[in-house]
Amino acid sequence: MEPQGFNSDSVKAVVSQFIGFLLDSYDLTMILTIAPTLAKVLLPPESPLLATFNVILAYSLTIIFRPLGSAIFGNLGDKIGRRADLIITVIGLGLASAITSALPTYAEAGILSFILFVIIRIAVGIFAGGEYSAGHPFAMEWTPFKWRGLVSGIVQGGFSFGAALAAVVEGIFLAIYGTTGVQEFAWRYIFLTALVPAFLALAIRLAMKETPVFEDVKKKNLVRRTPFLDLFRKPYRRDFFQVMLYMTGMFFFAYSLFAFVPAILEHAPSKLPYVTAVNVYTYGTYAAFIGAILFGALSQYVGRRRLTIIWAIMTFIVSIPVYYLLITSASSGNLILASIASILIGIITQGPWGIIPIYLSERFKASMRASGVGFGYSSGIFIGGWFSIYVPLMHNYLFKGIDTPTNVWFSTAILLMIGAVLVGIGQYLGPETLGTKLAEEVSATKQ
Repeated sequence: MEPQGFNSDSVKAVVSQFIGFLLDSYDLTMILTIAPTLAKVLLPPESPLLATFNVILAYSLTIIFRPLGSAIFGNLGDKIGRRADLIITVIGLGLASAITSALPTYAEAGILSFILFVIIRIAVGIFAGGEYSAGHPFAMEWTPFKWRGLVSGIVQGGFSFGAALAAVVEGIFLAIYGTTGVQEFAWRYIFLTALVPAFLALAIRLAMKETPVFEDVKKKNLVRRTPFLDLFRKPYRRDFFQVMLYMTGMFFFAYSLFAFVPAILEHAPSKLPYVTAVNVYTYGTYAAFIGAILFGALSQYVGRRRLTIIWAIMTFIVSIPVYYLLITSASSGNLILASIASILIGIITQGPWGIIPIYLSERFKASMRASGVGFGYSSGIFIGGWFSIYVPLMHNYLFKGIDTPTNVWFSTAILLMIGAVLVGIGQYLGPETLGTKLAEEVSATKQ
């Protein structure tokens, strides 16, 4: 059973997942945009760029633990339902993010402060991995067919919106307390703000009903005993590994913006002041939000597969020019050109993410959808999640003569080009999913 039109439950499902995904990105973006501050607070004095990379590495460890959360909560979402799963994950995600505000500093606890930071990031990663396992299917299963592409873009756009919101909030705190005040104490207040979207998402989810698609799975007695393990059994494992290849490229796309655009703008030869650099990066996240919505909506007419392959080819061609524009404009202090470059990077790297909620939901049967969407999404992390190692390696050994000693603009462009190749091949190996029914047929057999 699939919804024929939008109703109040559909709206709740979409808003709930938008806020839940916003919270995920809000937390991650706070880590990346104030990485230099956290490096000074949690680590001993050393090279500013190296200390920043240490914080980004802790961020990567957060990402690496997402598959564990996807496996746990995806399997649970296919067994007990999407709604109950989402209530658990948003509570865990909100609290784990907010607890960051209580960390001791390096001056107070030595290296223990950074160890505790890493432990908290692992907890955030586990709950975040569960958040989209049930959340994306929940929103898509409440969405009528003709609106799937647009709603997918809106839901996925919540991630970019969360990134933009985090940057705005940080900008407000910087304006009020200044860089010194944020480094001394106000960084704690910034992390506490994560409780606001967590509370809103929880309130909505407590008022929601289970999706009609999952209710249909229970009614037809199609609930699987081991939905997560079924991903690796015939005939589904080929689908899973195709999705894994595709998602690996997508994570390279994502972190070409979220991880390294702030680092490029905040380190020499960039001449942009720190607050200005944050603002320029924020413009890119605004553009990313719009790009995801437009890409998702367009896929409803062009097709998920065809549109993504065309986009991957275009991305491969423009990667180096657009990052060159970013570094040269930042080096000359040209705010307008730097903003244009950031906006272009936001659209290029995040637009294709607009189809992820619906594409992954269409790739897996309803009885294993939470497991498939969650672990399929997270599978890109196994290789893609170590971006914080790949870029420094390229920077230090392969492109030392092109990158400057304190900046990674060219290495980041290459990361995006590699992502474009993987995305294009991944989609080419898979089917077109536009038109796939989300409800599972009675003839389907439990594995």
